[in-house]
Amino acid sequence: MTACEVVEAVSTVIRKPIFLEPTVDDRFKMTTGGFAVTPEFVVIVFRGIDPHAYQMHSLFHELGHLLCGHRMCDRPGTQLESGAVDQLLWNETEREAEFLAYKITSLISRKTRNSQAFG
Repeated sequence: MTACEVVEAVSTVIRKPIFLEPTVDDRFKMTTGGFAVTPEFVVIVFRGIDPHAYQMHSLFHELGHLLCGHRMCDRPGTQLESGAVDQLLWNETEREAEFLAYKITSLISRKTRNSQAFG
């Protein structure tokens, strides 16, 4: 399964087309992605300057929000004491989306038994 097929599958589940929008907007310096749900469609925005693998993770994280039925992303009001950029323990909503991003990635990158055994 490819990333495009994942987007199409989620689109089918939520019954709305999903449009992807990479951005280099300065407002996304501290945020890796976001989504907006309209009555007719969904837009997912992610940083277009990140490495491809990180863009895919950001996309899958936002798809995770949609699959969980989240209507918005909650952002933290303050930095964690560790100062870590990735603050995945913000709240239950973010943990759920992150878990689904991990599961989607593991499903689409899974190799068959033959390819694991022979290369």
